[in-house]
Amino acid sequence: MPYSIGEFARLCGINATTLRAWQRRYGLIKPLRTDGGHRLYSDDDVQQALKILDWVKKGVPVSQVKPLLARPEARRTNNWLTLQESMLQKLKEGKIESLRQQIYDSGREYPRPEIVTEVLRPLRSKVSANIPAMMTLREVLDGIIISYTSFCLEGDKKAPGDNYLITGWHLSDPCEIWLEALKRTGQGYRIDVLPVPPAMLAPEIFPERNWLLVTTGKVTAARKKQIAIWQQQVVSLDVISL
Repeated sequence: MPYSIGEFARLCGINATTLRAWQRRYGLIKPLRTDGGHRLYSDDDVQQALKILDWVKKGVPVSQVKPLLARPEARRTNNWLTLQESMLQKLKEGKIESLRQQIYDSGREYPRPEIVTEVLRPLRSKVSANIPAMMTLREVLDGIIISYTSFCLEGDKKAPGDNYLITGWHLSDPCEIWLEALKRTGQGYRIDVLPVPPAMLAPEIFPERNWLLVTTGKVTAARKKQIAIWQQQVVSLDVISL
């Protein structure tokens, strides 16, 4: 059966922007077109997209996937480290505009959950030393991450989706809020971010919203009790434990 680009994106777990990049830049998926120019995808396209996704999750650059699809026995490589090192070099050299563009380009070519877990989090760890130079580099990187996430979130608000609020709860690293938000872009969420975890959180003031709480550390009995109370007061509340 034919699928619209929105339905196809949901089936494959890939945002529509990435799908368009795969089609335009690399010719990896070739949907049919309606008389009005709208893309229509088939079940075969779904299987093709899942094969592509399997390769890119291993870190293979999208530009190198096409020949591999015809040779499934080929050895799978991991390109995430190369991407990390390229971004780190730009960061250390102060090539902020170039780094920003590389992150934006990667977000179009790779699934964003993998960009977060395989590239951005490891990259932040490499500039986590408690010395002025590294702390400054990390703040520069975090600024780009926040800017890019905001860009993606604004794009999501132009499409239908459920309304969410995401914030930290017992969280010492506020940038993790933005990384978790970025992982969920392009997936039917309309997310607003509370960038600094409130000292005292009160989800019940927006009962019609879905809540995502990013937390670290053990979810104690007391925290579980508080979560249960909140879950009775709002549409939904999920806790993301890092």
